[in-house]
Amino acid sequence: MSQELLAATVAAVRAAGARMMTRYSTESRPPGLSELLVNLQANDAAVVDLLRPALTEALPSGGWLNDEHGSGPLATGEWWLIDPVGGNVNAVHGMPDWNIGVSLVRDGRPVLAVVYFPVLDEMFTATEGGGAFLNGVRLRVSAKTSLDGALAGTGQAQPGHNPELAKRMGSAFAAMTNAALYVRVSVPVTHQLAQVAAGRMDLHWQFDNVRSHAAGVLLVLEAGGVVTDFDGKPWDLTDGSYLAAAPGVHAAALEVLTD
Repeated sequence: MSQELLAATVAAVRAAGARMMTRYSTESRPPGLSELLVNLQANDAAVVDLLRPALTEALPSGGWLNDEHGSGPLATGEWWLIDPVGGNVNAVHGMPDWNIGVSLVRDGRPVLAVVYFPVLDEMFTATEGGGAFLNGVRLRVSAKTSLDGALAGTGQAQPGHNPELAKRMGSAFAAMTNAALYVRVSVPVTHQLAQVAAGRMDLHWQFDNVRSHAAGVLLVLEAGGVVTDFDGKPWDLTDGSYLAAAPGVHAAALEVLTD
């Protein structure tokens, strides 16, 4: 992966973050669902309108997908996968946990990731085989070896719209709460994956894997983490679920979540 392409992607994502900061306010309080949806769509459009031409110029041959909830296999070749505003609902309500997320997938595997948290000015980057970094400083996952001291998390999307998923999520949360020091349930997913890569959290699990999570997964892998499905097989873009963890707690976490 060329440093020129990484630099161009970082520049585009930083510019998108700056644009979002002009729209973001800690005082934002949408009065109802209709206003909320309008703001969500406007935020996404503001980011996509900047990112798409910039990334197309950087890699004209790359395909483009900004369906943040998309899943399943991709055609061969290179694809930009975009989550325009990860945690958009947080941004619209004036909370700081949101980001701009971009990954480049080549023949079904992520090879470049850029995840930017504008409120904190934290730029997470990773390239396949090149490591993961936060503002240019190399990242390593945590050295934890026991769940009793581990910070865990998950962030299922709208489980109330899927009763079976909600039930599975509740059971897993209860099991992990009994095993880990602390369990966080929040969005965006890429926020938690970035924290695992940085060693601030120790594990993250997900029961609905969407393609836009690829950026966060690459961050964890390149920081030395382990990412598998719930059978313990190495992560694949088409998997329906995954566990991303520091090596010292992955096996124990998998056992808790599959008991």
